[in-house]
Amino acid sequence: MTVDDTLLTYRQNLVLALRLKDVPGDRIGEIVAEVESHVTETGEDPVEAFGTPKQYAASLTDEHRPGPWWQTLISLVSSAVAGWFLAQGALALLLGEQHWGQSGWVWVVAGIVVGIPGGLSVWRRSSRVRDPRGGSDLVPSSVSGLALLIGAPIALVLVAFAAIRLLG
Repeated sequence: MTVDDTLLTYRQNLVLALRLKDVPGDRIGEIVAEVESHVTETGEDPVEAFGTPKQYAASLTDEHRPGPWWQTLISLVSSAVAGWFLAQGALALLLGEQHWGQSGWVWVVAGIVVGIPGGLSVWRRSSRVRDPRGGSDLVPSSVSGLALLIGAPIALVLVAFAAIRLLG
């Protein structure tokens, strides 16, 4: 593995470790720039200089503690329930039927409302990580990841709809 590959791998793992500690994107960019500058100037291996990315992130993040476990649990559960409501509502609309005595639109709106906490949690944690030396993104956004995140549930609902129509 070359120095560039080692540094790239270290950077990716460090960004992830810092994100998991709820460090803001601007501060992550500063930390990564410091590591890269040090390694470039000295030629030292980043793990020897700073420790593993997880260890280094832990040493830097006393002021950035993740929220309590129950906040994450609420976000996960509300996101799952929201997805269920949205899928059931969409399927009810496609079939032209009610679900548990309610219009599909009721379930779609309920899914959107219930999904707000999880969506806000993701949005809060997804601040851009910019390199302070040039302003470029250290972690570019993935359009294909967003398309998969949105497209997979839509495809699942459409497959369920097709299966119900074919078998019903």
